[in-house]
Amino acid sequence: MATPISALSAGRTRISQSRAWQTLRAATWLEWETRGNWTNPALYLLYLIIRPMTASLVLVLMFWVIKGVGAHDGIYGFLITGSAAWTFVEQIIAGIPQAVLADREEYAMLKYVYITPSHFLLFLTGRALPRMLVAFFSFVVTLGIGIALLGVPVNLLQVNYPLFFASLIVGLVGVTALGILLAGLALVLKRGAYQMPQAVTGALYLISGAIFPITVLPSWLRDVSLALPLTYWLELMRRALLGSHIGESFPVAETGAVFGLLTLTTVVLIGVALVAFRICDFQARERGQIDRTTGY
Repeated sequence: MATPISALSAGRTRISQSRAWQTLRAATWLEWETRGNWTNPALYLLYLIIRPMTASLVLVLMFWVIKGVGAHDGIYGFLITGSAAWTFVEQIIAGIPQAVLADREEYAMLKYVYITPSHFLLFLTGRALPRMLVAFFSFVVTLGIGIALLGVPVNLLQVNYPLFFASLIVGLVGVTALGILLAGLALVLKRGAYQMPQAVTGALYLISGAIFPITVLPSWLRDVSLALPLTYWLELMRRALLGSHIGESFPVAETGAVFGLLTLTTVVLIGVALVAFRICDFQARERGQIDRTTGY
């Protein structure tokens, strides 16, 4: 009779030998190696610290120029938490299609990935995992600097951790789905494939409430914002870190309702992303675009 320990060991062995696990592991290792292969680990770590810090401080300096150094009116908490959370969006939404384009046009290996027995969507998910780790590190650094230098009112003993981690997990699923959608579009675009992920990320940065409340948007643009899971995700992250009072100006007052809308819009986005990716993937195969070069 098998003991619980032997059963657990057998389960780990089956997982480690499964094709899905091997695909995830290989894709994760590949992404990590390609991201940090330009320098030594110490310098890469310094880069991960400085990059998000400077991005947040630029926003603060812009606010100082407009309103004055002393007149922050509590906006630092809104700015820093939004900027810190946005690192996940930058890393994943723009990163997944850029990884596909790099594999196809710089390393000329995408066609070889396609002929392997691994599932391509699982491969893309594995490519996103190191970016999630880097983004979480940047998130902690940015938030820590905001607390230490700018007095961002985050009390680590009063943070709503269940809401924070639940929102983070659902939000990462939605962000990954959007990244996969853009990766599909990058496969079939004839021009502007490299610029498209950054353009989409920049547009979402303005309308999803990352740096200013969505209530200042025109009514039609506010409706577009409320159809995006990113808007609810950023709002929940702020409520978990700063308290529910931060959402007084948000169109949806109840935190449970906001989480429900985040889940609903994420599920819809996953469905749209999968359908769109399969269509783009089919078109790319039919047209022979898997090994096409467009970056000229």
